[in-house]
Formats: sequence, C-alpha cells, structure tokens
Amino acid sequence: MANIIQPIFGTQTYNVTSKASETKQTGTRVNSFLDMALLATERGKTESLEATAAPSLETMLKAKYPNIHYHVFDASSGYWSTRNDYPHYLLYQDGDKAKETLENWQPTGANPFYGSIDGRFTAPKEIHALSSVPPGSKAVVIHPKVQERMEQDPAYAQEIFAKIDAWFAIDVARNEAIMPGSTLGMSQAVAIGEDGNICNACSSSAGGDITYSKSGSYSQESWWDLRMARHAEFMRLALEKQIQSARIKQ
Repeated sequence: MANIIQPIFGTQTYNVTSKASETKQTGTRVNSFLDMALLATERGKTESLEATAAPSLETMLKAKYPNIHYHVFDASSGYWSTRNDYPHYLLYQDGDKAKETLENWQPTGANPFYGSIDGRFTAPKEIHALSSVPPGSKAVVIHPKVQERMEQDPAYAQEIFAKIDAWFAIDVARNEAIMPGSTLGMSQAVAIGEDGNICNACSSSAGGDITYSKSGSYSQESWWDLRMARHAEFMRLALEKQIQSARIKQ
C-alpha cells in the first residue's frame, strides 16, 4: 500500500490494483466515446456525399433540355397572362435582366391590342420580340423559397422536375391536337410559385403567337378556350388568303 496526496480530497489509500482497473474502465469509456464520434462523423460524411451526388433541378433540366434558361425569382404576377405587353421574351435570356425587369413589372397604359384587324395580325412589340427567340427554347422561373427547399431536399427537386417536365409534354400534345405540326420550333416557359406548383406558363411559336396558362392545374378553360379561338381565327384567315390566291390565279 502507498499513500498519495490528492488535491481537495486530502490523504487516502492508493490501491494499485483498483487504480489499474479504474484506468481500464475509463479507457473503455473513452474508446466508446471516440467510436461514437467517429461513427457520427462518418455518417455525416455519407449524408453530405449523398446530398452532393443528388443532381439539382437546374442540372436535371439542362440534361434533358440543353437550351433551357433557368431563373430564380417570384414570377407569380397575374400580368403574365393578362397583359399583351408583358416581356416574356426576357425569360429566354441568361443573366439577371429577366429578374430585374419581370419580378416587379407594372403595366403602363391600356392593354395593347393583340389579334387580327381586317385580316392583318396586330401585336405589341413585346410579342413580336418573341420571333427572335431561338426555336425550341425553354425557360423556367423558380420561386426563391422553392429553390431554397430544393437545395436541402433532393427529393423535392425531383418532384418539381416532374411537374415542369409534364407541363412541357402536355402543352405540346394539346397544341398538336389543335394543329398538327404547330409545335415545331415552339418555345415554352413555366413559372413555379411559392407553393411548388405551376403558377404561370406560356408558349409561343416562331412567328410570335403566344398563349398563356393561368394555373398549374393544366385544365383552365379560360386560356384553353382562348387558345382554340385564336388558332381557329388564324386558320380562317389562312383559308381566306388561299381562296383569294386561287381566284387571282383564275
């Protein structure tokens, strides 16, 4: 036996055997703690690698649609579908100009006329500007809160991708049902709102004809009836021109 002076506790008997046992037990606890820490670290690394490996929405969209333009801002404005002078063509440009112009866009004056007068197509310069958009272009606008959530939740990004991809396909199918071949070179744009649903969508032909969607339900009668009526009008005008041309040749 031996005596050892312990601070605070005074003099006590020091048992070598029990001390060794205590050291062994303490060592076991330390090792156990280190093992847990290492396990947690490895788990964190695995989760980090999984998050890193999961493709972002922008990556997924560009993999399927190489010419797509990706924006992050709030594009839920009702002017998207009610104003003929809303500058949709900016959606098909990279950079911050679309965000700076469209996020807080306000109309000035009366809504410009868009349609035909005496057989002549009339539209504001904003719609004519769509004719310079490269054929087949696509654009998406993601609400900032949705973008933030997708960065934390890869599964949510997959969900948003599915909605956008489905809209592109449905829009093409509907246009083809009205006029076969009309979607050749058609450009499409979709906006995702704060709730993760499509809040606005539009498509335009190479000639500048534009149609809108006011909802992500894909079944709004208002814009669908307008689309059909507009196409019917253009078809009637085309038929009249063919008849006039045939009469001149006679």
